[in-house]
Amino acid sequence: MPATAPTLKSLVRRVWRGLNRPAVAVLLESENLLVHTPGAGAVWPRGSRQAVAWYVVGPAGDVVDVELVTMDGTQSRTKAVLATGIETHHTGVTVTVPDLAPGRYLVLVTSTTGTLDAYSQPVTLSA
Repeated sequence: MPATAPTLKSLVRRVWRGLNRPAVAVLLESENLLVHTPGAGAVWPRGSRQAVAWYVVGPAGDVVDVELVTMDGTQSRTKAVLATGIETHHTGVTVTVPDLAPGRYLVLVTSTTGTLDAYSQPVTLSA
C-alpha cells in the first residue's frame, strides 16, 4: 500500500510540537524548512543507509540538495553531497553514508534557489 502524504493539519501539529521544544524553537517566516531526522545523538556507520527527513512550512515548491558538512566557525564546509534534486514536498530521503573520517558532522538540507537552508542536530560518523 503506498504511503500517503501527511495532511496539512497533521503537519502543522508536528511542527507545533517541534517548536515547543526549546532546542528547536525558531521564528517562522512565510516559508521554512526544519530538519527533524537525524536527531540528537545520531550515530551513522560509514556505508549504512540512513533517513534524512524534514518539515516544510509554507509553499513546498523548491528542490533541495542534502549535504554532509562540518562547521568552521560560522561557515559550513561540504564534505559530501548525499542527494540532489529532491522536491521539498517529499519531506525526506534515504542516503548512503559516505566513507569519511569518523567524527561530528551536520546534515544540511538546502534549496537550489538558496531560499531554504536547515541543519540537523550533530551526527557522529563511525567506522
